[in-house]
Amino acid sequence: MKKTILTKAVSTLLCASMALAFASCAATGKTEPEDTKETAAESKPEAEQTSESSKETTVETTAETTETSETTTEAATTTTAPKVNPYERFIADYQNSIMNPTDTWYYGPDYEGDTVIPPEGTVGLLTTKYGDYIAYTLLDIDKDGTDELIFGYVHEQDGVSYINVEGLVTMTGEDEYKIVAAGWERSNLTYVGGCMFVNSGSGGAALHIDTIYKYNSVTKEMDTVCELITEYEGTDDNGIPIPKYSLFEGDNYHFTGSAYDSDAATCHDQEAMDKFTQTKDAAMANVKDIPEQIEWTMVPIK
Repeated sequence: MKKTILTKAVSTLLCASMALAFASCAATGKTEPEDTKETAAESKPEAEQTSESSKETTVETTAETTETSETTTEAATTTTAPKVNPYERFIADYQNSIMNPTDTWYYGPDYEGDTVIPPEGTVGLLTTKYGDYIAYTLLDIDKDGTDELIFGYVHEQDGVSYINVEGLVTMTGEDEYKIVAAGWERSNLTYVGGCMFVNSGSGGAALHIDTIYKYNSVTKEMDTVCELITEYEGTDDNGIPIPKYSLFEGDNYHFTGSAYDSDAATCHDQEAMDKFTQTKDAAMANVKDIPEQIEWTMVPIK
């Protein structure tokens, strides 16, 4: 009897202890060791950091790929085809006309001998002036996207390079040409940059003509900016001819006698020379537009 009572008491005490332990666990809410949770907490940021690093690497790689693609596309876009020469027919025909001349002047491939007479005032290129070759270059002097054809050569003056022009040709349509200007036997037509040209020539033993032109890309002609006429009358005490200057502005001078007596002149004497010099200096300031390296093509004519 006593043994039964003692056994029951011990069992009751053991159950109470276990109940108390479970209650304590439930109160704290802990179902796993503390060090296990801390390890998991530490590993989570590292995984997130690895993921973010992978994302950044992917973004950088994509950016680099895009940049490389853009660079490749840009390089492909900026690659230009060789320049096409639209004046090949003109050059070949002019070459043949020099080698087999039938006239002193060449007016273009559409004028063959006397079968087609060019209109009055049409500019021609000389066929009897050259040695073993002619030289030409292509320059877009009016920046309209179409090159002009220049026959001539480069010369230097006071350390500056200019182009002596023996002929200036432009396009008036597809495979259609117009000779805009040409030098003559006793003249020196010079391209000084932009659309500006300066010509110096002799009109006779006692007459000299200096002209400043501006190429007109609309009319395909040379507009006269101004013209200085120098006439010589008598001599000084040293036997040197005495110059008399007359300045004409615009294309309003046509020699019919003494320029000094013309009412069309803007001014005379030193005033005329000073105004012409100022205009010429302004025109020659355009020389900066002439490329430093000009590609010339030699065409044999012998």
